[in-house]
Amino acid sequence: MYPFWEGLGIHSTLYLAVVSAFHVLVSHLTVAAAWFNLYLERRAVKERREELYAYLKRSALGLLVFAYVFGALAGVGIWQTTTSANPRGISTLIHNFVLFWGSEWYMFLIDVIGIIAYYYTFDRVSRQTHLRLAWILALGGTGTLSIIVGILSFKLTPGLWLETGNSLNGFFNPTFWPQVFLRFAFMFAITAAWSVFVAAGLPKGYFDRERIIRKASAFGLVGLIVGVLVWLVWYEPALPLRAKAILPSPAIPQPTFPMIYFGLLATFIGLLFALIAPGRQRQFMALGALAIMFLAIFGAERTREVLRKPDIIFGYMSSNQLLFNDLPARGIVSEERALAQTGMLGHLPFVPAPDAIASTSGDMTFGIGDPEVSMGRALAIQQCGSCHSVSDQTALTIAGVRLDLRSQAFLLKRRNLVTADQIDTYLKAIGGFPYMHPFVGSDAERRALARYLEAFLHHTYPETAELAKMQSQAR
Repeated sequence: MYPFWEGLGIHSTLYLAVVSAFHVLVSHLTVAAAWFNLYLERRAVKERREELYAYLKRSALGLLVFAYVFGALAGVGIWQTTTSANPRGISTLIHNFVLFWGSEWYMFLIDVIGIIAYYYTFDRVSRQTHLRLAWILALGGTGTLSIIVGILSFKLTPGLWLETGNSLNGFFNPTFWPQVFLRFAFMFAITAAWSVFVAAGLPKGYFDRERIIRKASAFGLVGLIVGVLVWLVWYEPALPLRAKAILPSPAIPQPTFPMIYFGLLATFIGLLFALIAPGRQRQFMALGALAIMFLAIFGAERTREVLRKPDIIFGYMSSNQLLFNDLPARGIVSEERALAQTGMLGHLPFVPAPDAIASTSGDMTFGIGDPEVSMGRALAIQQCGSCHSVSDQTALTIAGVRLDLRSQAFLLKRRNLVTADQIDTYLKAIGGFPYMHPFVGSDAERRALARYLEAFLHHTYPETAELAKMQSQAR
């Protein structure tokens, strides 16, 4: 077990979501742009169309500066944010797929060196040699993406790995191939906007300016349509039943789906306009399209992550970093089963014992100097903090509007659970939700958690304290 970081200002998972969405935008752009550039360069070599190299040089320089510099930084950011948000989850992926990660880093090295060699060898090597560099760049990026997809899709659909513990079974899981094709299709829509941005910066009288825009738009539209079809007929049917039940549930916060639908529709309209009227395209329009795609990707990646809830690795590890199933093939036994008997506090590293909490001087949770409430705070962070805002640390108030992530205070207020007794009864039943695990711990710990959540609720919404008092008097 590792320490848990709530976040600062916003929830730790939102840090991860923002960095991941940007990295997905950039990384997918590099792969599809490499293939689109390869397509144009093959035509340039075969048809002796030297004018296409003006676009290829601009595109390569843009990819080198924007995608590979900022994209690589975002990749480092993902390691930092995942390690902070759920260290045991990323540790499991590293240990289970260590050779796959090594292969991915090797492919990425080819990718990074490839774009440098590709750009700086324009007009310095023969056209055929440069075309071979384009092939290496495209294949290197494809290898990187494919390996990452295998590791990420494992988190939602481990498949036979839950029985065999074999890494190959985990990698080639039920959603591996659907997600590979899904991402490859959608990435061409991203690259279409990039190509329009690059081509629109060429002089208006440039011979192939409009033709490149039209070609890129056609690639993007086909990718967009194919991507939607792959989702409908292949990817979604391959999802576990519990993930399908979560899709229409409140576990996916608003406005996630409106962001995705708006992004798809706006991208389709924008690419169709570019196809019909390539001469009217401007760089700021393409930048706007990329910004819209970022929002859509943010919504899509957020949905993909939420579909696993309440697990970080489906059927094996819960979001609170506890192993809840046996894995005999690897000699792993459930931790939840034992902790339900012994209790949580003092039985996990970085989770303090009750006497340590009670002896902490000056501990005033929400102004309440009660060790039981302080115990409940420690449990709320460990049990609930990976998916919910459990304190003011991950909440911002802007213009009178409180911004947080699935705030437990808000959820309790909406359900009219305003007393510790009501909350305790609710905690006994949360395992019945498709996106929640049962509370893990002793009865006394569950009661302490209920006491803390009551204090958090009354602190966040003071009017609920009056309501609780009225209910107590009515009894």
